[in-house]
Amino acid sequence: MGLPTQSSLNRPSLTSLERRGIALPTAMFALVAASILAGGVIVFSNLSAKVTREQERATRAVQVADAGIAHAVSLLRASPLKSLSYTRILRGSDNFIPTVDDTLLIGYGIAVNDQIPAAGKAFQGHTYFVTIRDDPADTDGNPATDMNGRVLVRCRSVTSAGATAEVSAIVGAVPMPGIAADGNLAFSGSSVNISGPCGGAHANGNLSSSGGGPHIGTQATATGTVAGSWTLPSGVAAPALGGQQEVVIPDLNPMDYCATADYRLAVVAGVPSVQIVATGVWSPVATVGWTYTAGTTTWNLSGGAVNIGTYCATGNVEISGNNGTAAAPLQVSVLATGSIGLAGVPYLRPDHEDGILLMAAGDVSLGGNPGSSYSGLVYAGAQCAASGSATLTGQVLCANGAQPAGATPYTATNTVGGSFTLNFDCSGNVFNKRRVLYWYPRIG
Repeated sequence: MGLPTQSSLNRPSLTSLERRGIALPTAMFALVAASILAGGVIVFSNLSAKVTREQERATRAVQVADAGIAHAVSLLRASPLKSLSYTRILRGSDNFIPTVDDTLLIGYGIAVNDQIPAAGKAFQGHTYFVTIRDDPADTDGNPATDMNGRVLVRCRSVTSAGATAEVSAIVGAVPMPGIAADGNLAFSGSSVNISGPCGGAHANGNLSSSGGGPHIGTQATATGTVAGSWTLPSGVAAPALGGQQEVVIPDLNPMDYCATADYRLAVVAGVPSVQIVATGVWSPVATVGWTYTAGTTTWNLSGGAVNIGTYCATGNVEISGNNGTAAAPLQVSVLATGSIGLAGVPYLRPDHEDGILLMAAGDVSLGGNPGSSYSGLVYAGAQCAASGSATLTGQVLCANGAQPAGATPYTATNTVGGSFTLNFDCSGNVFNKRRVLYWYPRIG
């Protein structure tokens, strides 16, 4: 017999010994790995915090630059700059080039605290610098002349922490033609002149010309057909495009714009009267140069002395005779519940803050003898008729709506004839507010 063998239960376990042997290295490895991981987390945290700080500084710099752009646009939309063309603005406050005020929004009668000088404008502890220049897409080669109704506004910002950003914005208005009608529009003769960078004609219907056709600055368009001759200033045929998109002409109530009127014209207790809105006091119309024809419910301004301001009239309005001069146009705006007729030798410029010269719920008849001129927006809730030899620097919109009760029916259709001249440089009014069309930020 052999010797008895030792039970395996009493023999030490090799696996247990191995475990005890590798425990310390394993623990040391885990500690090293944890230390490396902790160090990585700290480094990553520091980098993340640094990136966050840089992003915050960059974002703040862009926000400051945006504030500068908003400031510049607000100046371009407010008096006195809103009444100036971009060409005039590009020449600086002194209207001479090249001089130190070129590209800067200083002078012009802007309040000192609102100007943006070359040294910059302080803003919440930071500073921004703004310049205004001709739009690069304007290819006339003259940086002091605007030909497309747009300008480049550039703002550079410097924050209190030293971060910088630059925002460039193309500022202009959504293009609208010099004259547009919601319905058919007809031109007659060859002496009509529609000029300027936005000197076009459009009809939400059919557009036609006869008798040689007008000279037109840009193009003739319609949602329907375009017929007749249309000539560019160069003498070649102008683009005549039918089947185009509608130009939206809103249906407006002139009385909605009376909130900022200076005077109201109405018959009070059977007496034609004018109210000074600021005081609420009513007085006979003769005290401010107006007369009244009861049979046609028409307020007449025939060249007598009249207070400047915006007049809100209940009824029709006729302006005739000699009002203002070429050197000093009469500053007046008229809003009427009826129709408005303009004749004689008027020299007028708008008083209303939105550039409105005439706004009627009914028809508008534009005329004038040779030499007469007026400026601003002309709006007819019904139809428009333009003739005579006057020059309008502005825009004509014809909503082609129904004639209000009691309104003088000057015309049944939208027509332009005679030697009427319309020049529209795309300048802002209630429909052509200057705004940011494109925006380009650059950090650093």
